Amino acid sequence: MPTRARLKVVAIPLSGILYAAAFPPIELFWLMPLALALLFWALQNIPPSHALLGGFSHGLIAYGIGASWLWNLFGPMSLALFGILATFHALFGLGFSLLNLRLGTRPFAPFAASALWTLLEYTRSELFWLKFPWFGVGLSRGPHWLLPWLGVYGVTFLTVAAILCLLQKSTRLPSLALLSLWAIPILPATPSHSKAAPISIAAVQAEMAGLKTYLTLSAQAPPETRLYIWPEYAYASDLTRNKRDYETLLSFLKSRRGSTLVLGTHTWVGAEGWHNTALTLDPSGPLGRHFKNHTVHFFDDGIPGTLATPVSTPLGPIGTPICFDCDFQDVIREMTASGASFIVAPTMDAITWSARQHEQHARLFQIRAAENRRWIAVAATSGVTQIIDPSGRVTSRLPLVTEATLTGTLEPRTDLTFYTRYGYLFPWLLPFLLIIPLCSRQLTPPQPPAADPAASSPLSSSATAHNTPSDSSASPAQPQ
Repeated sequence: MPTRARLKVVAIPLSGILYAAAFPPIELFWLMPLALALLFWALQNIPPSHALLGGFSHGLIAYGIGASWLWNLFGPMSLALFGILATFHALFGLGFSLLNLRLGTRPFAPFAASALWTLLEYTRSELFWLKFPWFGVGLSRGPHWLLPWLGVYGVTFLTVAAILCLLQKSTRLPSLALLSLWAIPILPATPSHSKAAPISIAAVQAEMAGLKTYLTLSAQAPPETRLYIWPEYAYASDLTRNKRDYETLLSFLKSRRGSTLVLGTHTWVGAEGWHNTALTLDPSGPLGRHFKNHTVHFFDDGIPGTLATPVSTPLGPIGTPICFDCDFQDVIREMTASGASFIVAPTMDAITWSARQHEQHARLFQIRAAENRRWIAVAATSGVTQIIDPSGRVTSRLPLVTEATLTGTLEPRTDLTFYTRYGYLFPWLLPFLLIIPLCSRQLTPPQPPAADPAASSPLSSSATAHNTPSDSSASPAQPQ
C-alpha cells in the first residue's frame, strides 16, 4: 500500500477521536477544524465506495467515543444507534467523492460540499425520525457571533467551508477570511430596550425528591424571589387533581409575596393518556401550561404537544419549554417570536447519567440562549442547573448530583434577533447551494497537449502513422 494511502487510513480514526474531543467535557473546540481537515483530506480523490466506508468509520469512532453514554442507556442496542448516526457521515463521504468527480477544483466546490455536510447534519438533528441534535459541528464551537444571525447550522456551514477552502489551493485566500470569522467568539448582547426590572429567580435541583423536599429547598431562596422553577417530573402525576398538594403549593406561593412557580407535572387527557407538562401557577391558580413538543425516543414521555407559546404572567410572558424541547431549534425560537421575554426550562437529567452526558446536554441550552438573545434558567433534576445570559454564557450553575437551590436574576427582553425572525430558514437554502453547482457544466480534468492534433483518436493516429513518410525531413507539401 502506498504511503499516502496508509496515511489516509490512519487519518480517519484520528479524525474521529479529535472530533469527539472537541465536545464537552474535554471541550477542546479548536480540535474540530483539525478533525475536519484530516477527514476531508482522507476522503479526497478516492473512489466513492471507499469514501462511503471512510465516512462510516469516522462516524462510528466519533459517536462511539463522544456519545459512549448511549451504552449506559440502551446497552447493546446502542450499537445500532451508533451505526444509524454513522450513516450520515457515510452519506457525506459518498456525496463528497461524487462532488469531487463532478466539480473538481472549481472555486465554489468547497461551498457545495459544506452545504452537503450541513444539510445532512440538519436532517439528522431536526428532520429524521430518530432525531439526534447532539454532536453537530457548530455545537463544538459553543457560543458564537453567528448564532443570533444564522443559528448553529450557520456556524456548522462556516466551519466546514473554511476547512474545505483551506484544502483546495484555488480557495485558500477565502479560507483565511472564513477561519478569521470562525475564530470570533460570541459578541456581548446589546442592552435590552425593555424597561422591566430584573426578576429574582430560584431554580431547584433535586431528583424525584417529593413535594416536601422541593418546598424546603425553595424556602431557602431570598424573600425577594419572584419566580421559582422546579425540574421536569417534580410532581410525577397531575398536580391539579390532588387537591391537598395543590392547595399546599398555592399557600406556599402566597406566603412568598405572591410569587410564581413553574414545575414539571402531568396533565391527564382521559383515555388518550397524558401530556408531559410545564405548569405555571401563582396564588390565584394555574396561569398556563406547555405540553412537551419533543418527547424522548424509546421512553414513556407522554403525548407530544403541538404548540410552543409563552405563558402570560404578572412577570411578563414566559417561555416554559421542557428539557428535550430545548435540544431542537424550534420550540424556544417560536416562544421567543411569540413574545417570551425570558425562558425557564424544567429539565430531567437523570442521576444515572455520566458527567459527559450532563455537560453535553447543558451546551444545547447555551446555544438556544445565544440564538434568540434570551436569558434562560434551567432547573435540572441532577444537573446541570444553570442561568445563562443572552450571549450564551453561563453566569451561575450548581454542581452535578447535588440537592440545592440556585438563585439569580433574569432580565426580560423584547428584541428579536435576525435568527429568530428569518435566520432559522438558512438550512432550507442549503439544497440550492448544492444543486445549483451540480447543474453547471461539468469540469473535465485538463489533458496533456498532443504533439499532433490528429493524435487524439487512435484511428486517426494510426492512419497518420501509416501515411507519414519515414524521412522526417520531407516537406509536408511533398507529393506522396
